[in-house]
Amino acid sequence: MPIILPMCETCAADYDSVLVCRDRLPDYLSQLYLFRDLDHEQLEQILTGHRSMQLQDGRWLYREGDQADRFYIVREGQIALFRQSQDGRESVVAIVGTNEVFGEELLFEEQAHHDLHARAIGDCTLLVIKRLAFRALLGSSVEFCHRVMTTLHRRQQMLLDHIEGLTLKDATQRLVAYLLKHTEDKDESQRMRLSIPKGTLASHLSIQPETLSRILTRLKECHYLREDGDDLVILAPEDLREGHGCSFCHLRYWGCPGPEEHDRSLTELSSSSQPAVSGHLVT
Repeated sequence: MPIILPMCETCAADYDSVLVCRDRLPDYLSQLYLFRDLDHEQLEQILTGHRSMQLQDGRWLYREGDQADRFYIVREGQIALFRQSQDGRESVVAIVGTNEVFGEELLFEEQAHHDLHARAIGDCTLLVIKRLAFRALLGSSVEFCHRVMTTLHRRQQMLLDHIEGLTLKDATQRLVAYLLKHTEDKDESQRMRLSIPKGTLASHLSIQPETLSRILTRLKECHYLREDGDDLVILAPEDLREGHGCSFCHLRYWGCPGPEEHDRSLTELSSSSQPAVSGHLVT
């Protein structure tokens, strides 16, 4: 049975308030992998001095070289983490989605700086946690330290798999692996919705946008895929996987997944409405 979080009168009347309500945040954090073993006092501790940040589509969160003194939880939307060449070309390292955590690995250093750019894909709401709260909790909770280490190990595994895919697979194999990894079972077929722009996906897979479009067209002509509104339906997942030699990491999240698959109340809440947000801080 899904967990129904308490909702204050303001939140009940205004969806935007749900994402930043101070009374709901400890309950929200307790359902995320990284904070699952913490008691209420520790959850309050990690929220010391927190901020809720709202970003419009395309707004930068930080740039490579900026000081890293906080980490982030995506409450709504997606963040692209990427490198940028001197001529403006981008290489997307990861897409961080709803209920995922990023940036905490840098807080172990005293004077850390970001080694990637971060930018909003669509309108985003983020929870911002300060370094001091993170470091204090590391010193008081062995369970929290273990979760952080596990998260960093998962992230390293994802990056290694991503590098392997870029170096050992051709463009079609990389796209097929991505599609299969992000599908949902629907009887014998599987479907997915491309939640990021095709240009961003092409950058993430190190494929030219024109090549990406040609591969998608070819897969549809060969009856591996069909379009159903905004969804892509994979008609024969096993045939597609075997036909293109695709093996891939089973880890789908950026190292720190949200609620368990059987408890998606938070994700359902986030997807039930699409509030308009702008780039400013909310206390």
